[in-house]
Amino acid sequence: MKIAVLGGAGLIGRVISTELVKRGHTVTVMDLVKPEFNVGDFVKVDLKEVSETAERLKGFDFVVNSAQYYFNLDAMKASLKAGVNYVDLGGLFWMTRKQLEMDKDFEREGLLALIGMGAEPGVTNVMASKVKEMYGVPLEIHLRDGWKSSLENFNWSVDTQLDEATMDAPIWDGEMKFLPPFSVSEEVNFSIGKIKTYLTIHSELATFPYTFPGVTKVDWMEGGTGFECVLLLGKLFGKDRGVLKDALRRNGLIGYRGVTPDEVEAAKISFVYENRKVISEFVSFPRGEFDGTQFVTGISPVIALEMGLKGEGVLPPEKVISPIPSWTP
Repeated sequence: MKIAVLGGAGLIGRVISTELVKRGHTVTVMDLVKPEFNVGDFVKVDLKEVSETAERLKGFDFVVNSAQYYFNLDAMKASLKAGVNYVDLGGLFWMTRKQLEMDKDFEREGLLALIGMGAEPGVTNVMASKVKEMYGVPLEIHLRDGWKSSLENFNWSVDTQLDEATMDAPIWDGEMKFLPPFSVSEEVNFSIGKIKTYLTIHSELATFPYTFPGVTKVDWMEGGTGFECVLLLGKLFGKDRGVLKDALRRNGLIGYRGVTPDEVEAAKISFVYENRKVISEFVSFPRGEFDGTQFVTGISPVIALEMGLKGEGVLPPEKVISPIPSWTP
């Protein structure tokens, strides 16, 4: 396939571009800055310039958007204008809701926008779809994410991590409610060990209560190495994050330079029924230059594309990806 990777020069964009090329696809990285790696062609784009971006997207089979989630709507508008199917890694709860409002626009053009096809959201959504297929809609769904590393580097978007640590967190309790971030915590026994997780804002809450009708409670918590520090940094810097990001870059704390990534990530979903609890978990380990979190986030849209995506409109993974695919990796 001929695929454009928006934000392809970034930490996760590098995983996506590298894995697509490995599989024989034609890749064009589109970003404001040229990537520090040699994968496919490069075209400079500014996602705020929707019409110009759309012109550059014409003729591609798919657009994979790995840019900062603030630009998801711009990227979707450009894809729609170019007549190209779209995939992204998700935004936070509020962005996902805005993206879903474009459903009729994509449907009218016979195009698919698969939103949230990363790790969480993404793999977690497909896991949930599988459990629902086997056992039916539960009373409660609890999503938990944890990671462990000997390093405290930022391995994906600084802004997104700070937003997760500082924005009010939605929970579904028969209706949508919002609580302060980190106001609820839970120690979770993952396969990689016990990790303290915290209530934060996340995309699954924007779709699960509606794609699993009848569920009475849905919540999300995450935690791991350095996460308490992210909360502190979020409080200290607020929205004025330029100085923080410059300091992190100068000290080699965004991505990995001269160090071997070792972060391992696990995500667990629990479906609670009247007479049973069904738990499903995935674990992702480092692969070469990528840590476990980066790899599972970047490989997920690649696998989704190769499975053969079908559908029209703006849809989450649990409505698009078959949990029992007729597909061989």
